[in-house]
Amino acid sequence: MMVSSWRRGLPFVLLALVVSGCSHYGFSQSVKGDVSSIAVPILANETLEFGAEQDLTDAIIREFQNDNTLRVLGEDEAESILRGAVILYQRPVMSYDAAGNPNEYKVRTIARLSYVNLRKNEIIWEGDVEGWAAYSVGGVSSEFATEEEARAAAFVLLARDVLSKTVQGW
Repeated sequence: MMVSSWRRGLPFVLLALVVSGCSHYGFSQSVKGDVSSIAVPILANETLEFGAEQDLTDAIIREFQNDNTLRVLGEDEAESILRGAVILYQRPVMSYDAAGNPNEYKVRTIARLSYVNLRKNEIIWEGDVEGWAAYSVGGVSSEFATEEEARAAAFVLLARDVLSKTVQGW
């Protein structure tokens, strides 16, 4: 009888050990404790792609607003800032049809960014972040049918990577 009640309690003991062993782990973001807001001024555009800087800045701001770990504020109010430039916008051909005509393209964009803690005047991270998406003429082989759709998707992918690097400290 004694063994039977010990066996019934074993799962609870194991669970307690696991929980207590992981008590130092949490789901809070890795953002520095003294930073609760971010400014995202419009990026510079070092490419020939008209409007890339505004569209990418807007995508980044939307990701931060949706995540809500850092409040997006103006430069005068924020405790941190994300600065940078769109440094590459390409649209290389990915595949051709039987006649040798391009039928699938890849929109590829890179931004060079720097995230700074304004309170400490300290760079938290800096580097290049890339986003891309493919589209096909006629929309047959790719998820997107136009360059505009692929461009928007590439900017969202890049913006998500920026958010991840910023709030999770990758």
